[in-house]
Amino acid sequence: MAKPTVVLPEIKVAKVSSLFDLLPSPTSSARPLTFEDLNQAYGFVLYRTQIEGGKSGMLKVSGLKDYALIYINGKRVAILDRRLKQDSVMVNLPKGEVWLEILVENLGRINFGPYLLQNKKGITDKVSFDGAEVKNWKMFGLPLDHTPKTQVKVASNVSDAPVIKTGVFNLNKLADTYLDMSDWGKGIVWINGNNLGRYWAIGPQQTLYVPAEWLKKGSNRIVVLELIKTEQSIVKTTKYPVLDRIQN
Repeated sequence: MAKPTVVLPEIKVAKVSSLFDLLPSPTSSARPLTFEDLNQAYGFVLYRTQIEGGKSGMLKVSGLKDYALIYINGKRVAILDRRLKQDSVMVNLPKGEVWLEILVENLGRINFGPYLLQNKKGITDKVSFDGAEVKNWKMFGLPLDHTPKTQVKVASNVSDAPVIKTGVFNLNKLADTYLDMSDWGKGIVWINGNNLGRYWAIGPQQTLYVPAEWLKKGSNRIVVLELIKTEQSIVKTTKYPVLDRIQN
């Protein structure tokens, strides 16, 4: 017999931190290092450098694995997706020294076939702008093995940075439920320190299963890392999983 499920009142996630305010100490290298070079299995790596601006050109991330958000002086200018064979974008750089930041997500490793041993993650080759290689990188590992720590004050100079939003909801009874993340963009959710998994608006997984065993009577804490739709602030629930809906 299926376990009973419930719909909870809407959960507001109001406290916000910028992911880029929570960076660890960086590793420096002339060329980008892979996840494996950084001794990191999963999660994200932020690649940061400065380049001379005042011109337009093609920014190319050779060997991207797997998904990258590109920032110029704190403004997100592009998203590159290995699935769609995207590794380059035309960008306009303002005058002066320009901060270039590339947040790369490991979407999972291939465990079969000819690419089994060609499975490094991150930027596995090089970055070039207008045909010239970009060097002198600082890399910040963000494995997110545990619920990210948050801080109330947001002081990041990256205005479009991914956000970590937290909220609290109270329960009198415990039952399974599903978080409906279809209005959000792309990210990860934790409840009471438990990682529920990743969501992505393109689907097919629009919902995240929350077992009753991970909930408790009284106060419960939810943490959401959102990469794209940083303005979202409401998490809804549903009784049933949505596993067959694809969005473009």
